[in-house]
Amino acid sequence: MILSALGMSLLLAMGGGALDLSRIYLIKTRMQQGCDAGVLAYRKSMQGTNVIPTTYPTALAYFNANFSPGRYGSFNTQFPQPSVDANVVVHGTASTSVPMAIMQIFGVRQVNLVSKCDAQLQLPNTDVMFVLDTTGSMTDTNPGDSANKITGLRNAVLNFYNTLEQAKIAGTQVRYGFVPYSNTVNVGLLLRREWMVDNWTYQSRQFDRQQQTQTGTQGATTTSYSAWSPSITPTTSTSYGDPENCTAPANTATSTNTSSSAWDPSASAVPRSRTNYRTYGGDTYSASVNSGGQCVITKNSYASTQQQQTQTVSNNPNAGQPVYTTYNYFWYRPVSYSVATFKGSASTGLMAGASNVSMANVNAPSGTDTVGSDQKVSWTASNACIEERKTLRPFETGTAWDMDVDSKPDPSNPDTQWRPFLPALVFARQVSNYNTSTPTGWNVNAVNTTAGYTLLSSYTTSRAACPSAARKLQSKEAGLTASVVQSYLNALLTRGDTYHDIGFLWGLRLISKEGIFGSENTAAPDGSSIARNIIFMTDGDTESHIQDYDAYGLSALDRRRTDTGSLPNDNDQNTIVEDRLTKYCGIAKNQKGITVWVIAFGTTLTPLLRNCASTGRAFQANNTQQLNDTFAEIAAKIAQLRLTR
Repeated sequence: MILSALGMSLLLAMGGGALDLSRIYLIKTRMQQGCDAGVLAYRKSMQGTNVIPTTYPTALAYFNANFSPGRYGSFNTQFPQPSVDANVVVHGTASTSVPMAIMQIFGVRQVNLVSKCDAQLQLPNTDVMFVLDTTGSMTDTNPGDSANKITGLRNAVLNFYNTLEQAKIAGTQVRYGFVPYSNTVNVGLLLRREWMVDNWTYQSRQFDRQQQTQTGTQGATTTSYSAWSPSITPTTSTSYGDPENCTAPANTATSTNTSSSAWDPSASAVPRSRTNYRTYGGDTYSASVNSGGQCVITKNSYASTQQQQTQTVSNNPNAGQPVYTTYNYFWYRPVSYSVATFKGSASTGLMAGASNVSMANVNAPSGTDTVGSDQKVSWTASNACIEERKTLRPFETGTAWDMDVDSKPDPSNPDTQWRPFLPALVFARQVSNYNTSTPTGWNVNAVNTTAGYTLLSSYTTSRAACPSAARKLQSKEAGLTASVVQSYLNALLTRGDTYHDIGFLWGLRLISKEGIFGSENTAAPDGSSIARNIIFMTDGDTESHIQDYDAYGLSALDRRRTDTGSLPNDNDQNTIVEDRLTKYCGIAKNQKGITVWVIAFGTTLTPLLRNCASTGRAFQANNTQQLNDTFAEIAAKIAQLRLTR
């Protein structure tokens, strides 16, 4: 009986132990799954490298969904907030207690279980090309934000960079490139000298002749006026308008109650004088785009004030002498200039740019000269924008070299080469209301006139904008550190209109492994493949204007993408820009295997933008916080979220 009792106890201990051990194994397995899900959710919900208020609640919800409290009779289940180390590895711990069913008979009342889990973003070899809308509207502030859009973009991109750098596996290569865009792109100093033309034709002018003409004789008297008194110091205030249509409101300042005293000593005496009276008041406005790309509207408010001035008529000692007017005549027409000086002679073979290059005969004579004076033109790192190579108009045959993403220029064929963007040589010929939404009077024919037509270098922050310089793909190890990225982003200029196609085209050229920079993009240093990504961010719809000087010249006159026989309109151009953007997006996704991410920042995610993106890679961010979240999500998807324990 004693032996039987001992045998029964042994069998009970063995069977009960097996039963309780199987429960322990089951609970341990499910708790480990919950721990893994929790740290994965924790890392994914972080904003870049930062823990935000929703991070832990999200992770806890995932843990509970996989291992709910009280599961399988467990109790005192804990999943405290995970920790994040210097390498941005998330470390989590889960614990629970399991009551024993049979083993309690033998004094084992419960077993305490602990699971540990780690998660980390890890990157393969990766290239990321940022194509960034830096037009004037990026100086606007989204509703609810305290800073403007360009500030939000700078912070979001830097956070993205830091996230990927923290996720990088030792030995892998991660590179970043940038193409800011507006009217055109600033890529000139990235090009080889043989890729740029030696001569190019601009819608310019040349001095013709100077002519003095007698336009009358001096009168018997001269009239002078004193300043209005008392003077009025206006109250000045500023506001901000649409940078892409920067116009001032109509002035409201007026003169009322105007009158004059009798002439003293008489109306026929010389000299004589009288006092003029008026009541002056109201508001005057002016508008200009500043160096930061903002449309600044200045309002001067004049308090209603009674003023007077003295009007004096005196004898003219030069009465009867002839009056001559000097007229400078110019030919306004397409003019060919040598631009070879801008190539320089850098040992790298790249374009070097040049400052104060003399372009002959553009301006009126200086001093006693009788020939035209030079225009000084600079094309350097800050404004090395380009005009695109030859394109085709609708129904035109031939090769649209501009739409060829990969081919290198043929130095013997200027159609295949790029051209310097030089607003200091470009004039808007015979146009009225130039800087409005409805300019009129364009003349494609040569004009010989004394009129001084609009010079496009007067509008380098709007109608002839050149954005900040693009950067080729570069890794942190090669010099693109966080401080370099921050300095670059902080210096981004915001100006000009929205030509999506030229920005995307050059982002594609700079990342393509088959194109003009292909030797730098074919494979990573370890010989393995590269995951390629374009992040295309814009804050608005296409915004082109026929009076803009852009990558295809002065559109109203050059008409390189539209019918030469008629004046294009903005809608014509917008359609062309959007059609070409769609083609370039298709080339990136379907021919080159590039993942295209699209962000509509403070604007609607239109079908155009959605269709540009790879499947599931289009986002709308209405404010800075959402932009940060979007970049963090893209970073998490580019990097591969992995369990590391």
